[in-house]
Amino acid sequence: MLRSATTDINFLFQKKVDLVVGAVGTKSLRDYGGLYLVHGRYLLEPAIKLDAEFASMIDVTPRPEFDVNVKAAQQVNPKLKIEFINADFRDPALYERLTKVDTSILYEVLLHQENYVGILNYVAEATSKFICIAQPCLREDTFPLPSTATLLQFWPEELKERYREGSMWPKEPRVERFASRYWMWGHTASHLEACMHGLGWELEAAEAVGEIYGPYWDYLLMRFYRK
Repeated sequence: MLRSATTDINFLFQKKVDLVVGAVGTKSLRDYGGLYLVHGRYLLEPAIKLDAEFASMIDVTPRPEFDVNVKAAQQVNPKLKIEFINADFRDPALYERLTKVDTSILYEVLLHQENYVGILNYVAEATSKFICIAQPCLREDTFPLPSTATLLQFWPEELKERYREGSMWPKEPRVERFASRYWMWGHTASHLEACMHGLGWELEAAEAVGEIYGPYWDYLLMRFYRK
């Protein structure tokens, strides 16, 4: 796996765009939950660079900045059709009405899901070529066994504080039931790769960006293709 070290958050933003742009041959793409903070950047910038014809955003919180960015993207690529679906992508009924796309984007959303393998399966069924995943992951040497993940939401607070050191994992209130608005999971890269393998997808490209998230985490960028 390619590894790079940086403390430049803008470098990471561009890497996330480039991961999608690397999905060669993509003419349609969909972003799941990609409005927060970036207002659709990881959907729209690649759609322009790939000369795509269709781009879809699914999010529960509409943002006016996205509408502005949509108009700007369509000025560059007038043939680009862009849809916004105001929905929760955890709802199984949603996938009955989705148009299948070439490439799907799952950035920093899996660690918030109670049943992330189920989400991966739904997304995989709605995708024909590539799935791009990007998120902080625990480093492999954290665990003695490969393909490991941990439910960190109910860790002791002392342990959480240790693993927040130098990271962007925010301080969160203590909860006693699953609360998906907070970090729930600590995945490893090998765990995500194993999950995707089980769904019939293989890793095409991967990069681990270190230092941004402290001594215990890497930021993983992974692109999978359908076997």
